[in-house]
Amino acid sequence: MTAPHADQLIDGYLARLRVAAADLPSSVRDELIEDMRAHTAEARAREPQETDASILNILDRLGEPVMVVADARERLGIRPPQPYRPGLLDLAAVILVPFAWPLGVILLWISPAWRWRDKLIGALVPPGGLIGAALFGSAFATAHSGAVCVAVTPASGQAIQNSCQPALGPSPLESALWIAAAILLYGLPFITAGYLALRLRWARQAQLALS
Repeated sequence: MTAPHADQLIDGYLARLRVAAADLPSSVRDELIEDMRAHTAEARAREPQETDASILNILDRLGEPVMVVADARERLGIRPPQPYRPGLLDLAAVILVPFAWPLGVILLWISPAWRWRDKLIGALVPPGGLIGAALFGSAFATAHSGAVCVAVTPASGQAIQNSCQPALGPSPLESALWIAAAILLYGLPFITAGYLALRLRWARQAQLALS
């Protein structure tokens, strides 16, 4: 009789093994997984009555995936990867993303500390960093400054009256929308910098936990 959860238990073990061996060459990783699969099949064939408990005992005898991978590394002479240590380059990228956006983005993409998704967020979420926010504020001020001049010209073609009035300001709704957009644009660079700093710290902690 086959254990009702045999396939799930074995697939879960092999998935953990694959994760633990992620840094190994693909050929070595695949061979290791196939060896464990074969050992499991042989052990199952020797069981007079297969149950979930007997499957768990088989997997326990194989060993924890992390230890199996460590033994494979030692046998093949493969050194485990050393965790990346964030340095001045990474710190400069976090600081310069909001304040000097082009340079910060360049350093962000050069650094190996972040995944491509984090780098893409750092490059695209703050639209130009604080430089972009300043250009936005300048465009807003220009759009709502100046005056409106009206000239009265008779049939002779010579203007006899020229009056200028200050330009009308934006409506309350327009002002609220502009203010919300300004807050968003000025805040996004700092939010993005905070996100990158947190991702840098979490990635470092994850690497230390696996080492």
